[in-house]
Amino acid sequence: MNIRMNDSTHKDIKDKVNAFFHDFAWQTIMAANAAPDNPQAVKMALIDHLEEIYPRFSTTEIFRRCNGTALHEIMVEEYRSNFSLLLSGILP
Repeated sequence: MNIRMNDSTHKDIKDKVNAFFHDFAWQTIMAANAAPDNPQAVKMALIDHLEEIYPRFSTTEIFRRCNGTALHEIMVEEYRSNFSLLLSGILP
């Protein structure tokens, strides 16, 4: 039962972090009139907004729930994975 709860918790964190990054990137890409399926266009649209990600993310419910707890490492792992996708021009 504990394993299932941990898997469920990890999936919940992953889903919430993914949703944040997807929404942030989508809004930024649409505002720039860039093509979301073009990695180069995605990178160009996001390049001036990457520094906005952490301040916005730090106000989310998932950040407040995980920061400073045993769930922090899972959240950081998902954050890094999503950030890397954006740097590659891929929408999470």
